[in-house]
Amino acid sequence: MGSKRVMSKVTRLAVTGVAVLLIGLFSTWALADTMTVSTHGNLGATYWVDGIQRSAQTAEFYSTTAYHNAMWFGYCLDPIQTFANPITPGDPNLWTGPEVTPQPLQFDWKEAAWLMENYAPGVTWLDNPGAVNYDSAAVKTVIQAVQYAIWEVVMDHSTSYTSSAITDTSSRFYISSGSIANLASTYLVALSEHKTANGGQVVLSGALNFTINDQSDRQDLIMASKAPEPGSMLLLASGLAATGGWLRRRRKKGRAS
Repeated sequence: MGSKRVMSKVTRLAVTGVAVLLIGLFSTWALADTMTVSTHGNLGATYWVDGIQRSAQTAEFYSTTAYHNAMWFGYCLDPIQTFANPITPGDPNLWTGPEVTPQPLQFDWKEAAWLMENYAPGVTWLDNPGAVNYDSAAVKTVIQAVQYAIWEVVMDHSTSYTSSAITDTSSRFYISSGSIANLASTYLVALSEHKTANGGQVVLSGALNFTINDQSDRQDLIMASKAPEPGSMLLLASGLAATGGWLRRRRKKGRAS
């Protein structure tokens, strides 16, 4: 009798442990703790919001330590507010948009996410931090082009983006023409082509998890980390199913005896 009780307790602990691990993987941004981030690939930037010229630094944000057992990289979603640590990650679907007046209409975090997963150096950094030279002028240029493109889709959301959308001085957000504007425009046109091919929707690859810092007193940041490998999730699910099956067999055996 004593051995059965011990085994039952061990089994419950095993099932609980696997369940907690699964919940943790699926609800990374559901937790309310904070993330400390820094920047690399910084480059001076000039842009206009509602006709007002602004100067800032474009950069790729990154988590300085592992957050929920993962490293993260990200970009600014708000061209108005200044950055401050720490940030509070949250569900991207609950993002309320940048703190500007009037509020942009129909902003879509998935458009920013698509730009990140397709063009941001941070995707490579997640796999191999040493593979990205953030002191390189070429890398800094790409980061700035991605950032400009993200600000464009947030401030001037459209069903489609043209090559001149980001330099249109009649829009809420724009930049001067030049090589970086041209690069950002290629990203935006590619996004439009993607949306057209998918019935106007943005389809993410699923390779990254996304979270958004939605705070009124600092920049909104969209952050991304590597999503768990499908094989790992299947292994965890199989382990949970096997543990549950073993528990049921133990219970049947106990009733039979």
